[in-house]
Amino acid sequence: MLFDVPVCCLGYRRRGRTHFVAAGAAIGMLFAASAATAAMTPAGTTISNVARIDYRVGTGAVSRASNRVDIRVGEIIDFSVTAAPPCAGGAGTGGVVAIGFRITNLGNGSEAFIPGSPSVTGGSNFVPAGVIADSNGNGCYDPGVDQPIPPGGKTPPLAPGQSIIVFVIGTGGNGIGELVLPVTSETGTGRRGTAIPGGGQGGSDAVIGDSGGVVTQPVPAPRPLIASLVKSQSVRAPDDSTEPRSGAVITYRIEGSFAGIGMASDVAIADSIPAGTSYVADSLTLDGVKISDAADGDNGLFNGTGIAVRLGDVAAPTVHAISFQVRIN
Repeated sequence: MLFDVPVCCLGYRRRGRTHFVAAGAAIGMLFAASAATAAMTPAGTTISNVARIDYRVGTGAVSRASNRVDIRVGEIIDFSVTAAPPCAGGAGTGGVVAIGFRITNLGNGSEAFIPGSPSVTGGSNFVPAGVIADSNGNGCYDPGVDQPIPPGGKTPPLAPGQSIIVFVIGTGGNGIGELVLPVTSETGTGRRGTAIPGGGQGGSDAVIGDSGGVVTQPVPAPRPLIASLVKSQSVRAPDDSTEPRSGAVITYRIEGSFAGIGMASDVAIADSIPAGTSYVADSLTLDGVKISDAADGDNGLFNGTGIAVRLGDVAAPTVHAISFQVRIN
């Protein structure tokens, strides 16, 4: 006999009587089991069990098997929606802003998810224009590659533990308010413990998990691009102390932050060598990588009085770090 765990009731026999556990209790046991282990048994899995008895009659040994009992594991519908990490290449292109949401399947069966209509709150002037799936999985919005999800459309099915990023694209953004994207499970919604007979993977029953089958996750609305610099210094003297004495080397670090959304063009960062110091040759770095002092093909330059680093076009949000050294005369 084959049972689906999260529906109606669970039956068993004790001392010749048949007993039933109500749906709520069966579901409670299912959730307790899922919470106790990180690797849940896949939905639709049939768990079988056969007992065996061995005994002797006179000088003869006897072994007998019981009947086999089967139970089919139901599917837990659960997922999360969080803000996706910023794209290294920027969050928009051609005046279009793309804000990422990461959908993660927390259940034990394959499940697709339906993004709803995005909206803004708190006075944001961002105007949503649609929802796009991160089709190539690189975490960045790529027009012509990433495919739109039409209203009522769904993501590809996600295996347990699998994630997908979807982008809300649009224009504008004044740095205030929030962007909201509701997401629902394709199988259904309801209070925690709601059973959906036959709705799970492989024809198993489904039960709604902690998410309720719907998540409405706000993220900060986009804001205009703003660039800023923060400079810090550290000192190392010839005797390994931090005293700023003659011969000590000062390491300067310049961190350029590009916040908000958009593209900054022809970016260059320059710094003069302070009076009373001398530049330490070949000490210039960009994002931890050495760049040359000469006016050659890389980004850096020491011109005798200061350093300059060309970053070109920089897509926000991102951060770049420059460092160089001088010696106190």
